[in-house]
Amino acid sequence: MKILESNTIVLVLSFLLLGTTAFNIFLQGEISSELSSQKAQLSTVGLVSATTPVTGTQGSQVQGSPVISFEEFLPKGVPPVYGQELGVSFDKPVESLAVLSALDGDLYPNGKMKFSQLSEQNKQDYIKIGMSIACEYCCGATSLIAPNGQPACGCAHSAAMRGLAMYLLENHRSELTNEQILEQLTLWKTMFFPKQMYEEAVQLQAAGSGLTPSVIDQVPDMVGGC
Repeated sequence: MKILESNTIVLVLSFLLLGTTAFNIFLQGEISSELSSQKAQLSTVGLVSATTPVTGTQGSQVQGSPVISFEEFLPKGVPPVYGQELGVSFDKPVESLAVLSALDGDLYPNGKMKFSQLSEQNKQDYIKIGMSIACEYCCGATSLIAPNGQPACGCAHSAAMRGLAMYLLENHRSELTNEQILEQLTLWKTMFFPKQMYEEAVQLQAAGSGLTPSVIDQVPDMVGGC
């Protein structure tokens, strides 16, 4: 299996996901101890050592989360596995938002991906993934989809994450697990809502990280229109 490039953002966002009720539901039955098992999973893909404490850019040890600046927090470049074939890049969030949202055929008639056309197994996985993440900063929805697999929000950000989830399930099922697909949606959510996601990450940081409210105030609230 091709493993996604490891970087600090995936580690931080993994803990953000663990902090949500939906993600806890997503992992229920798969891990017995959320934090310890998550650390073990990250260790298997080389994101963090199972025995070495995580340290930040300033050399200070943090409990479960690295100390990072906003620049380090944002994902960069073309995502592996699917980025080139879709023509999307984290460096071009507005353009990529248009490409990814257009995939969602459940919201847009000309979209390439439709829930009804997924295989039965991919439908089940899509519902798990879509119920584990939301576009709450834009439309207030608590998940990307309803339990029946249909869109829970009509904004482009939500459509982009839904479209990408269906695309990866149908085209890269052998390369990516459900959890890795969810991580990719979270990376794009970070690009779409940099300020809100960064604020959540800051809340996970230890005191003395160097991240201040004045830094957060300089970060844009939202990329693209709702």
